[in-house]
Amino acid sequence: MKVTIIGGGVAGLAAAYDLSKKDYDVTLIEKSPALGGLASSFPLEEGFIERYYHFVCLNDYPLFEMLNEFDMADKLHWVKTKMGIFYDSSLLPFGRAVDLLKFPYLSFAEKMKFGLGLMAVKSQSEKGWLDIENVRADEWLKKEFGENVYKILHEPLIRHKFGDYADKLSAAWMWARIHRIGKSRTKILQREILGFIEGGTKTLVDEISRRITANGGKIVTSTKVERIVHKNNTVCAVEANGEEIESDAVISTVPSPELLEILPDVNGDYWEKIRKIESIGVVCALLLIKDSISENFWLNINDSRIKLAGIIEYSNLNPCGFLKGARVIYMPQYISSDSPIFKKSSEDIVKEYSSYLKLIKPEFSDDWILKSFVFRDRFAQPICDIGFRQLIPGIKTSMDGLYITDSCQLHPDDRTIANSINLGRTAAKMISK
Repeated sequence: MKVTIIGGGVAGLAAAYDLSKKDYDVTLIEKSPALGGLASSFPLEEGFIERYYHFVCLNDYPLFEMLNEFDMADKLHWVKTKMGIFYDSSLLPFGRAVDLLKFPYLSFAEKMKFGLGLMAVKSQSEKGWLDIENVRADEWLKKEFGENVYKILHEPLIRHKFGDYADKLSAAWMWARIHRIGKSRTKILQREILGFIEGGTKTLVDEISRRITANGGKIVTSTKVERIVHKNNTVCAVEANGEEIESDAVISTVPSPELLEILPDVNGDYWEKIRKIESIGVVCALLLIKDSISENFWLNINDSRIKLAGIIEYSNLNPCGFLKGARVIYMPQYISSDSPIFKKSSEDIVKEYSSYLKLIKPEFSDDWILKSFVFRDRFAQPICDIGFRQLIPGIKTSMDGLYITDSCQLHPDDRTIANSINLGRTAAKMISK
């Protein structure tokens, strides 16, 4: 049986690996030169670094399972990370219970309500979000944590992440963020424990791709799929570089808007639901700098002058020894998929984002920047509005032989390495059955 997989991200690689183990004739096609998708890496100094930030939580079980299968569990390292908040022109710690108690902008009663709310969400089951799926995020947060807590801590996150779509956001999405990070605390008094893979995600991506080819699978990079060929509502081939690759089954792992571009003229309820799903994009600057901005891995932002969802100082999680003391920071800005910001030059984006760093750390100057990079993705995050679950497409489509994996299927979770592995392996199982 010939299976073609479109997209060489983690989901596509996981599916290709599982199918190649079972002697399927597998061809994986990736439009970029590098594998990994949003988890792909690029060379920096004497090593590699991910284009976008990634971290591992204590409940990322599909990732642990794969690392164990590859005898790579020793490549996963855990760190007690710190979190901060930049509020009212002040940079304050905000990762432990003692930090909350010392936070000057909330009353004692507000702090207690916030802490108890976090514990309540953490203690719920994985399906605890179902009861609040049809509730607006702002309404739920105000009720569970209080008006002032929402204003200081939650509203900026939602606004920076979803912009004009913030008022539509389902409480389920916010619940999932709190629940996942909460599960990376073994005790309420402990800081978050987050993990990273030695060598970055590239270590895992390289091992999966090596095993695919060892099993007889084919991996083709720098090649864009132009069309999925189908007859009588049945997949029969994939067209790439003007040639048709005969296929008994196809797994698409590209974002739904990109899938619809290579699969025109499809109709029916399944496809109409997909067309209704809206997405936001991301522009992320990665800076290699001479010195640290703060001791925090994650710095939340509540300052009207700064248009970022946060500042992630990755070196405070993964020291990246090959950088010889230099620091890596990620600065993501989530925007509409058709925003003119996508057309801005990398130089202008770095200049703007660097000005934010000067607000947070006055001694920061442009000569701290050793290297800078800007990465863009138009379909980084589906907008999980109220009732979003009703729009989520199944992995098996209404077209015979066509399967899809998309981050919208993770609702209310986001795309993570673990979740992507799980999606890809689930698609492979469905084909095997």
